[in-house]
Amino acid sequence: MTEPIIKVRGLHKYFGPLHVIHGVDLDVMPAEVVVIVGPSGGGKSTFLRCLNFLEEPSAGTIEIDHVEIGVRDTGAKHRQLIREIRQKAGMVFQQFNLFPHMTAMENVIEAPLTVKKLDRPAATAKAEKLLSWVGLSHKRDEYPSRLSGGQQQRVAIARALAMEPKIMLFDEPTSALDPELIGEVVEVMERLAHEGMTMLVVTHEIHFARDVADRVILMADGGWVEMGPPGQFFTEPKEERTRQFLAHIL
Repeated sequence: MTEPIIKVRGLHKYFGPLHVIHGVDLDVMPAEVVVIVGPSGGGKSTFLRCLNFLEEPSAGTIEIDHVEIGVRDTGAKHRQLIREIRQKAGMVFQQFNLFPHMTAMENVIEAPLTVKKLDRPAATAKAEKLLSWVGLSHKRDEYPSRLSGGQQQRVAIARALAMEPKIMLFDEPTSALDPELIGEVVEVMERLAHEGMTMLVVTHEIHFARDVADRVILMADGGWVEMGPPGQFFTEPKEERTRQFLAHIL
């Protein structure tokens, strides 16, 4: 029996008195694509950020590819485990977060050079393959200011893949893009899914959820409302809250 590659148990997150995530559990299997949808402010992005400890969870445990972190742990061991998890789980954000003073190529090779200690020829060869894979070989020497939003986001995906993660986390990767640029980013994500990458995606792109996801989750008020395969989720939702949400967006 295959083990889940992501295991979340009893995850809570507070910001001061505000209880943003209410004790959620989640298992994600290798090569599974899970899409989280829901109203703004429901905790989706916070949940994703807790998985690689960009936000420190308030309670619960997170295990990614056999690296488990108890939330209340501290100290050097805790920091080491977080570093391990971040190498296993690449993340792509709503804002592209590229280094503005570096070319596309330099953005992609930076982490393999500094974190993985690859030599420059090896890092460059890997980056060339990845930039080609996202369709941007011809933009390798351009700075982010000279790239469209869709091109910047594809460089950001290449940069995350350069660390050879087992899992990719996408936090609303198309929401900052003009409508005509969304397709080029979604196409790269679809190819990644078809190649067997485990993906956890927070998005408003319902056709991506419908066509590519293995499971869709509705998150609202800090918890799971409903989860299921897209065929059932979109056509025969069990929960009234899901029906209301779908009525607003479909």
